[in-house]
Amino acid sequence: MSVNALKFIIWTCCAVGLGVFLASGKVDGRTPLNHMERAWSRSVGSSTVDRLKDGLEDAYEDAKDAVAGNKDSSPRERISAEDREAVNRIIAQKK
Repeated sequence: MSVNALKFIIWTCCAVGLGVFLASGKVDGRTPLNHMERAWSRSVGSSTVDRLKDGLEDAYEDAKDAVAGNKDSSPRERISAEDREAVNRIIAQKK
């Protein structure tokens, strides 16, 4: 058995052991994974994640259109439903 194979086996065992500890070990009555989930939910709001997700979806669609060569297609509308309703309310007030 070579030294590289031995290193791979040792690192794999360490990673599996760390994963088992994070999922089942108890620290202050909770698993470390539970502590991380609570910290994540407190620090990162769902609106931040949603905005990031929407931005990634837009970038993916733009890249897909660029690769497919869809130059003749009309541009996609990037206005959310709430923004569309707000614009419609403003237009209705002006009439």
